[in-house]
Amino acid sequence: MLNYLQKLSKKHDTGLVPDFAWVSNNYVKPAKANEVATNDDGHYSANACRVPMLLAESNDKNAAQVVKKMLKFFKKKGTSAGFTLKGKKLHYYQSASFSAPIFVAANKYRNQGYDTLVEQEKYIFSRSLSKDNYYDATLTTLAALNTNELTGLEK
Repeated sequence: MLNYLQKLSKKHDTGLVPDFAWVSNNYVKPAKANEVATNDDGHYSANACRVPMLLAESNDKNAAQVVKKMLKFFKKKGTSAGFTLKGKKLHYYQSASFSAPIFVAANKYRNQGYDTLVEQEKYIFSRSLSKDNYYDATLTTLAALNTNELTGLEK
């Protein structure tokens, strides 16, 4: 699967991957709008937003390559609640669902040029967990737990 993520990441300067992709033999391509679930199927949206956190949990050099390319994009463009794969914002607001995974990934690569992302995204811990948005609350909680694991802090 990581090989397919790499192929998807290499298709755009942003390094972003889509919510859903079609895989056939050695070929992978982003899904089109509404092919699987929503209009955002081929964008970096609610499903793909978890990818930076998931890749940060790996010690694989290929995973690091993909996530660092994404972090470089976020450092340059900022964060938002979704992007096209070419880097156009889908929405002009932040969401903990997107910020939490970026925080975890940037935190893993501290002192490697991503510290500004750590500072930018840590706002998620200064707010109460959402009672109306389980996805934001869940990813924020996972970010808190994963950050402890990644930094070696005790729980």
